[in-house]
Amino acid sequence: MFFFAIGTVISTYLDNSKTALIIAFTVWVFAVLITPRVGFLAAKLIAPTRTSQSVYMEKSSMRGDFNAALKEEQNKMIMEIPPNEKGHIHISGEMSKKITERMKPFEAEYRSKFQNYANKLDRDYKRETERQEQLGQMLSRITPTSSLIYITTNLTQTGKGKRSTYFQTGDRYYEMLYTDLFSKIIDYTDSRQSRPVKITQPPSLETITLGETLRQSMVDVLLLCFFAVVLTTVAFLKFFRSDI
Repeated sequence: MFFFAIGTVISTYLDNSKTALIIAFTVWVFAVLITPRVGFLAAKLIAPTRTSQSVYMEKSSMRGDFNAALKEEQNKMIMEIPPNEKGHIHISGEMSKKITERMKPFEAEYRSKFQNYANKLDRDYKRETERQEQLGQMLSRITPTSSLIYITTNLTQTGKGKRSTYFQTGDRYYEMLYTDLFSKIIDYTDSRQSRPVKITQPPSLETITLGETLRQSMVDVLLLCFFAVVLTTVAFLKFFRSDI
């Protein structure tokens, strides 16, 4: 409907068919090949974000600092053990258990600090990327081709709605794994014996209903109708004013 309407507008305003063909082809190239991508490129310049690698490196740096602090606390406890006759410090099994028990409050404190810091980084990065993506989609909707792409991908379950559901499921699964496994892993020492753990199975993906898909695509449907109606109206107004 959109391309039929824009072709009608070009034909009614131009008398030469060759010129109309060239302009129509130029409009098609911009509407299909250029403008949808320009919107996201402009969004990267207007609302830049950090890269996922920089977020990961920042987390790794903070984790290393926390592990070093825990190792230092553990070394302080070891130094409190009186040396034997030869001047060496011997850590018995009972003493190792005592050190482990004394380290638990420090582990919980630093683990909580790291998790809060990591969650803040993830929230900030997610907020930045969502803002950039929304801006890119808004700018790309200048051409109805983008609206048609968004509608099609939503209907085929390959669009933004499906991706959001996938990532939300992944976030829930990570929280489950953190509670059952990750929160119990200590990086600063390898003195503890590893024990087999049961890995929690991931939750199933939620199915997006047709009603929800249409609701997500409503803006694009309205934009397509708006462009088609406006262009058709402009073409017919010009046509009615012409002397035939």
